[in-house]
Amino acid sequence: MNLHRSGEDYLKTMLILLRKNGEIRSSEVARYLNVSRASVSYAVRFLKEGGFLTMDEHRLLNFTDLGLEVAEQIYDRHRVIKDSLIRLGIEPEIAEQDACRVEHDISGRTFERLKELWTEQRETPDLEKEGVL
Repeated sequence: MNLHRSGEDYLKTMLILLRKNGEIRSSEVARYLNVSRASVSYAVRFLKEGGFLTMDEHRLLNFTDLGLEVAEQIYDRHRVIKDSLIRLGIEPEIAEQDACRVEHDISGRTFERLKELWTEQRETPDLEKEGVL
């Protein structure tokens, strides 16, 4: 099943909420995204049909293996893009907004190269800050 931007946004939000709260509730998704409960209900139905989510007897949302894998990929793209923009000197608020847009459209090849550079920079000490240069 091919996800659209909104489906990716819902999965990313659900992963964030799972990490933050230890569970995913539709009401929290609606609050986080500032959308109606009806919108969340529609998205959940779509994501369940696509094999990304299940719902338990307590009405908590749970990722399937596929759903968790896709959510982590989306969140990884967002995080790498946002952090890269911040390193370029973009204000965090603008970097957040831009990352939300770019994460959906960046090609796999471009993202992998960006991630390689991002990882290299994280592993390379800032010699100027450490007083070496």
